[in-house]
Amino acid sequence: MRENGFFLPTPKYKELMILNYIEQNPDTTQKELGKEIGAAASMINAYLDDYEANGYITREYITSKTVKYHITPKGLKRKNFLNISFIEQLMDMHKLAREGIEFFFRELEQRNFKKLLLYGAGEVAEIILGVLKYGSGTNIDIVAVVDDDLEKRGTTIVGYPIISSVDIKKYEHDGIFISSYTYEDSIKQQLVKKGYNKEKILTFFTES
Repeated sequence: MRENGFFLPTPKYKELMILNYIEQNPDTTQKELGKEIGAAASMINAYLDDYEANGYITREYITSKTVKYHITPKGLKRKNFLNISFIEQLMDMHKLAREGIEFFFRELEQRNFKKLLLYGAGEVAEIILGVLKYGSGTNIDIVAVVDDDLEKRGTTIVGYPIISSVDIKKYEHDGIFISSYTYEDSIKQQLVKKGYNKEKILTFFTES
């Protein structure tokens, strides 16, 4: 689920990461910084030269090979500006993604799906439950969340109970929404195999 290309580090993002890391770790090395942002040590040196020229950092040479980095007041101002800009863009992306989820569930509501069980108590469920719980513009009621992990059963996710698949019939519902990206197909096949109405199995990542 974490694998994506939305946050490939841009020059500004690298700058934010480096300044932030230096602020917290003045004894860091170029090798450590390179590992932190995924860049070669030679590139890190070029970045540091640029930041020093702009007055964002200073170098303190402890020995000929040991350097301590200090972020300057100007560097702190720059880091804070980059941080606010980054958060602003994240909020824009969050709004766009949220609107997509809300639109999807409004369509389900129009198809008379009022009460749903979610199947899969992972990251996808957590995101969807958060959107639905804190104002999605729909009246869909999530009854419970089904999961095959024995350790999760009897606990909750975003305040919703996690139940076993054998308890599905105990809960009044209009359909099951598969809230798992990785296991969407296998969960659907499992439900169909057990005789669950295929028309009531709802998917987000593939066509229902």
